[in-house]
Amino acid sequence: MIIKTLLDSWDQNISVNTIEEIEEYYNKGNLIVALKKAEELINQKPSKEAFNLLGKILKELGEDDKAIDAFIKAENYVEVAKIYISKGMYKDALEILKNTNEEEARLLRALIYLKLEEYEKGKEELVGLNLSSPLFYKVKGIIDYYTGDLYNALRELSLAISLYPLDAELYYFRALTKMKLGINAEDDLNTAINLNPYYAEVYFNKGLVMENVGKYEEAVKYYTKAISINPEYIDAYVRRAKALMKLGREDEAMEDIEFVSKKKTNQGWEIEGLLF
Repeated sequence: MIIKTLLDSWDQNISVNTIEEIEEYYNKGNLIVALKKAEELINQKPSKEAFNLLGKILKELGEDDKAIDAFIKAENYVEVAKIYISKGMYKDALEILKNTNEEEARLLRALIYLKLEEYEKGKEELVGLNLSSPLFYKVKGIIDYYTGDLYNALRELSLAISLYPLDAELYYFRALTKMKLGINAEDDLNTAINLNPYYAEVYFNKGLVMENVGKYEEAVKYYTKAISINPEYIDAYVRRAKALMKLGREDEAMEDIEFVSKKKTNQGWEIEGLLF
C-alpha cells in the first residue's frame, strides 16, 4: 500500500511538471513542440487539464475543429462558445452554454443575443454582472443604446473606450448615442473612420452630421464614400438624393432615387417618403 501511494504521488508530480513544461513552450510561442508534447501527455495520461491545454494550442494554430473537440473533452464550454461565435454560429454557441452560468458564459450569451438583435434577452443576461472588461462595457453599452437607456450607454461605451481605445465600433456606437442625445458626435465619428477606413455606417452618419448643420456638399461626399464601400447601402442613396436636391443638383438626385426605386420594386419593398 505504501509503495502504491508513493508511485501515485510520483506519477502525479510527473504529470503536473509535464503540463508546466508544455505551458512554458506554449507561452514562448513554440506551438509545434507544445502540441507534440500535449498529444504525448494525453496518450499517456489524459486529463481535463491536458485537453484544455491542447485546445488552447490548437486554437492558436488555427485548428478550430480540433480545438473544439479538445475543449469539449476538457468541459471548457466557454472556449467552445468563443470559437462558435467567431464563426457566426450563434445558435450552436447558445446550445453549448445552456447549462453554464458562470459570469463569462452569461456575458457571451449577452453578446450572442446582441448579434441576434434580441436586446431584451441580452439585457437579462447582464443583470447582476459587474465586470470591468472592455467586452462587458461594450456589450452592455450597445444593448443599452438599442433599448433606449442612452445615458448608461454613453457611460459604458466611454468606459470601454478607456480600457480599449482601438475599437472603431465603440466610437461609432458612442457617436450614435450622442446623436440621439443631441450631443456633438463628430470627433467620435472621425476617430472611428481613422481606426477603420472601411466602415460604411460611420461615413453615413458623418454625412448626417454634415447635413444637419447645412453642409450639404460635405454630406454628399460622405454618403458617396459609404456607397463606395457598400454599393447596396440604400439609406445612403436616399440621404444623398435629399442632399443633392438641396444643392439644386436634381439630375444627380433623380439617379439615386431611380436606383432606390428599382431596388425596392425588385425586392418587393414599399416606396414611402422617398421624395421628402
